[in-house]
Amino acid sequence: MDLQQRKIRQQNRDLAIKLIIPVAILAKIIYIYFLPPRYFFDSWRMVAMLTDNGSMGAWTGYQDTVDFHTKINIFNLTDVNQFSIFYGIIMTPLILFMVSKVQEMEMKEVLFTLMATGVLNIYVFNINKEMIQILYFLAIYIVISLPIKNTLIKILGCAGVFYYESLSFRSYYILMAVMSIFLYVIFLWLRKRRKITKFIIIFTVFLCFAGIFAFFYASKFVAYDDYMDALNVRDGITSTVKDAGGGANSAIYNPITVNGNLGNFMIDYVINSVRMMFPIELLVKSPGYAPFFFYQIFILYYLFRTLKNIRDIDNKMVVVLSCFVAYFFGSVVFEPDFGSWVRHEATTFPIMQLLAFHSVSYKENRVITELKYETEII
Repeated sequence: MDLQQRKIRQQNRDLAIKLIIPVAILAKIIYIYFLPPRYFFDSWRMVAMLTDNGSMGAWTGYQDTVDFHTKINIFNLTDVNQFSIFYGIIMTPLILFMVSKVQEMEMKEVLFTLMATGVLNIYVFNINKEMIQILYFLAIYIVISLPIKNTLIKILGCAGVFYYESLSFRSYYILMAVMSIFLYVIFLWLRKRRKITKFIIIFTVFLCFAGIFAFFYASKFVAYDDYMDALNVRDGITSTVKDAGGGANSAIYNPITVNGNLGNFMIDYVINSVRMMFPIELLVKSPGYAPFFFYQIFILYYLFRTLKNIRDIDNKMVVVLSCFVAYFFGSVVFEPDFGSWVRHEATTFPIMQLLAFHSVSYKENRVITELKYETEII
């Protein structure tokens, strides 16, 4: 690669590092002074529960989250903005740390980094459930970064994090635990194809959806109540939102009412996966959703770029890819709203940034097709 181009990429990386803190501060200013009150409703309720001031009624579903924030509230914070600034001060340096491990960046990576910094400081680094969720993805990041060559151990460790999260925080993460291992096997198979044809791509997509179907079909006989809850969760939430007259503009309504039917569920699932992957309808509903749309396009770009170069990526990146795609497939089941989808997807930054930053090296460090990969036990 030309030395001048490499120097430019190094300068891009330095620029991103210099701008992360200013962007984080700007995001907090937007959060505190410019966001409408509806963005703070959950946080206000959690603060009311934490301080026991009686200003808002407690919700049972929030208690575990409130307990977490209570335990780390070492400065006796009593205000939503105080928590926002506190978590921003703690978490933004972690973004800096992860970005500092990158040697070079294209300008696209700089823009992605700054967009992610803004989204995280507005929607995640606050008193909310997302603040807990990103900690689990940090745990996955740590597992992936361990100096262990055997990627089977790493993917099992990541699946273990998903499984623990299903027990302690969000029960549906059990799906992500299963899918991460399933996708790991698929991607290893795909990676070793001498030629990736359109048929293989279509077949791979089919296998992914078949895996989801098999999981739910099996869960029908193992945990029927949970199975029915999962099938009907989106219809239940979106109908409640619609009846209440709030948030309907960005809600993800099922094209077909499920009514406990697995066939209807899978039709909705396939359609909703495309809608969430390409949220074009947000632009149609309001130009104000444009930042969310373009942020999603950035993520898709790096995801597809990694998939396109799957035969050239190293073993660690196969684990990263498996975990991120597993998260997406699990989210399609439960996300009722594009707004919550953006917030929850933002929490994947610890592993998403590996896809984004690693993609810079593809064009410079191509490996031969006949490369003998490290021995892996499947």
